[in-house]
Formats: sequence, C-alpha cells, structure tokens
Amino acid sequence: MMLLFLAWLPSASATDALDIEVARPTFSPDALPGLESTAFNRTGTYRIGVQLQYDRDPLLLYQFRKEVGAVVANRDTLYLGVAWQASKRIGFRVVLPGAFQWGSEVPTLSGDGAGLGDASVGIRVRALDTSVFDLEADADVYAPTSTPDGYFGERNVRLNAGVATTVAAGRSSFGVGLHTMLRPAVDSEYDFILGSELTANVGLRYEVWRDHAALQTALLARAGYDHFLSAPAENPLVWMSGLSLLPRRDLQVDLLIGRGLTAGYGTSQLRATAALTYIHRPAQRSAPAVVAKAPTEVVPEDVEFTVEPEPEPKAPTWAEGELARVEAQQIVIRDPIQFELGTDHILPESEPTLRAIAKILEDNPQILDMVVEGHASEEGSFIYNYSLSLTRALAINRRLVEVGVHPARLSCRGMGETQPIASVTPDMTPEQAEAALAQNRRVIFHIVRQLQPGEPWPEYGTTVKVPWTGDEHAVKALPPPIPVVEPAKPAEEDE
Repeated sequence: MMLLFLAWLPSASATDALDIEVARPTFSPDALPGLESTAFNRTGTYRIGVQLQYDRDPLLLYQFRKEVGAVVANRDTLYLGVAWQASKRIGFRVVLPGAFQWGSEVPTLSGDGAGLGDASVGIRVRALDTSVFDLEADADVYAPTSTPDGYFGERNVRLNAGVATTVAAGRSSFGVGLHTMLRPAVDSEYDFILGSELTANVGLRYEVWRDHAALQTALLARAGYDHFLSAPAENPLVWMSGLSLLPRRDLQVDLLIGRGLTAGYGTSQLRATAALTYIHRPAQRSAPAVVAKAPTEVVPEDVEFTVEPEPEPKAPTWAEGELARVEAQQIVIRDPIQFELGTDHILPESEPTLRAIAKILEDNPQILDMVVEGHASEEGSFIYNYSLSLTRALAINRRLVEVGVHPARLSCRGMGETQPIASVTPDMTPEQAEAALAQNRRVIFHIVRQLQPGEPWPEYGTTVKVPWTGDEHAVKALPPPIPVVEPAKPAEEDE
C-alpha cells in the first residue's frame, strides 16, 4: 500500500515513472526471499530462472489521509534471470522484468496493461568465506528500459549496491543484507520524494530435508534518506515466507507468500510468488588415463591371425561373510558405510562392517594408527561438504572406540568434495548422475603407521577414557605382535 497525502495528482507526474518493487529476485544459490545470497556455485555454473509474482494493491492513493482507491490493484510480474559463476569469487547476472496490471480504481492515474520493467546487470564478489559465516558484496545497475507511465520502472539509471552475510548453524542459517539504492531525487511535490534509499533485510532458513527442502522467512525494509523512517510512503516493511525445493540436483522450485506490514509504496495486501530455476553445473575434470603403447610388431601380409579381445578386469572377489580386509596400506570394505541423508548418523546396516574393521585392528596389533578419511559429493557448498565429511569420519571414529578399538590407534579427517573418483557429465541420466555422486560419498581407512623393527610395543592398558565425554570403559587387551626379526647378514669371507 502506498500512502500519498495528496490534494490532487495529475496523470503525467514523475510518480508514474516509479519502480514499486520491494523484493527483487537475485537468482543466486540458497538465496532467502528478497535477500542476496552469500553462497557461490562451482566455477562455470550457470542458473536460468523464471519467477512469477502476484501482488494485490501494491499502490494506493490517499487524499487528506483517506483512501481514494488502488492506483495499481492487481499486478502480475514475470522475471527472467540468468546468473553465471565466472570464478570461485565472482559471479554475474542479468534480470529482465515484465508486468501486467489490471483493475485500477483511479482512472486518471491508471497504469493498467502490459509493460516492460528496468533491466539490470549485476556482479557478486565473495569477500569472506569461513566455517562460521560468509560475507559477499554485490552491485546491480538498472537501465531505464521500462514502459513509461506504468509504474514499471524509472527514467534514470540506478545503482543498488551493498553487502550480505550469512551465519550457519547446523541446518539453520541466518542472513542479513544492507544495500543502498542510489538515484537522482525526484520530488512529486505532493509529500513524496523518490530518492536514494537504504534497504535492510533479514531472513532465516531451515533445511527440513538436507539438499532437498528448506523453509525460509524474511523481513524486507527500505527507508528513503530524505524522510528517513518518518514519511510512511517512503518507508515500507514487507514479510515473506515459503518453501524452497530441489527435486533434482539441476532443478529448484521456490513457493512464497507474503504481505506488507506497514504502509509504503510497493507493499501489498497479498503477495504470492512461484519460481523455477534450472542449474547447470560443469562436469568435473578427471585426470586422463595414461596408456602405455606396446612396440609395434610387423606381421607378414600372407600370415592370417585373429585378435583376441583383452579380458575385462575382474571385480575383486569377497569370501562369503567377508566384510573387510587389509590391502596394501588400507583396510578396504565390501559395502560402503551408510548414513542417514544429510547427517552423520550411521545406519544399522553398516554396524557389521564397522565391527569387522574393529576385528581386523584387534587381530593386527602392529597397526598403530589408522586414519578414517571422509569424502563427500559435489552437492552443496565446499564448507558444507567439508563439515559433513569430517563429522561422518568422527562418527565412525566414535563407533570404533565404542566397540573396543583404543582411540590412540585412530585418527580422522574430512576431505569434502576435493578428491572425486567419479564425474557427472551432462549426457548422464539422473540415475547415472546419482550413481556417480554416490561413489564420491565414501569413507577410506588408511593404515598410516605400523610397528617398526626394534620399536617398543606401546602399552594400551585395559581401560580407556573416551575423549569426547571423559567416561571410562574397558577395552580388550591386545597381545604384543610377533617381533619382526631382520634376517642376519651373511658373514663376509676372508680374502
């Protein structure tokens, strides 16, 4: 709703060239409603989106503090946007809006009909990326491409610039954005100045299903510098909430609803939004296989021969009931460790595998240090994937201690998505892509230290204090390994 304290407003005033939108789509990953995101996709990723929004009564006319009617009664806005990740720290976007209005109750000021809004070009820069919070800076330039006298855009070039930060805690994230819209001031001469503004937006996001569904809500406020927090028309406040869905890794759906909480231009009695975004991620590069060529053999022309196809490499065979074994400097497992989606909760079906690993460590006391190394697929941000891979490695570490492995023999680390073993390519079906991603979600058990000849056997004892609780519990005593005896050197013969 817009409060214009007017005695009379002619139809050709500067107010007709007014962009009344409060919540502008950013087409950024994990963006809260109307807020700029601090998340950045993989380099080369591009996002193509379309957003349809309906507003009821976003612009009202008041005369002597009494409502005359809706200047803009119903408005459908269609946004087309493209965002491209140029590097790890820089992204660009282009947004083009169009709108259709109908049902105006003030014929002399009516902007009913279809029109084009002001196109914008923007840049985002990652300023800070930590495990606790992120910070980014962004700027968008709006060109006066709008249809005149329809409240679709303005007559001057505008610059909207500012910063945004996000603080993450588990499945929740809290976002804050501060921006300023810089424009030449236009005085309507009727108690309303269209000039530079400050916007302060806050939002909260909670992932109800990790990487697939999130609830989100936001408060969007702006205040004109000329009548800062005093003139109702220039200081709107809007609330929006909704659901963000990721049914496929390349498709995002956003459903939002909201309304204006105060009077001010652009606030609506009802606001409903639906958005669809396609996300194209570039295939991850993998090292090319090096094939050694055998020497070419010259065969006489009159000799007939047949070429036998090379046999395919056989998959490693497992004995019945065998779940884990030592190979080179690793303990390899037959079946991957299973976790609850998006968490570090180990599923019951992986319990036998963990106990088999513990049994190997019990039977091989010469293994002094084994590193549990977690890996993640490329879905989500680098920070999230690193955190998830590390917490899952820690969960396995804890479980091995609980079943009797001494914690002094265990270490753990997370590698995130930095060492994939399978790549996702654009020609893959969703099932093939998911199978490739599943290979990258893995846990490796590295044997990094074994008892060396002459090294004293460490005394582990039969009780252990659990590092993460301080509780003591009994562990099985390990017998010292059979000493490794170096073969005697043959005696040197006298010359």
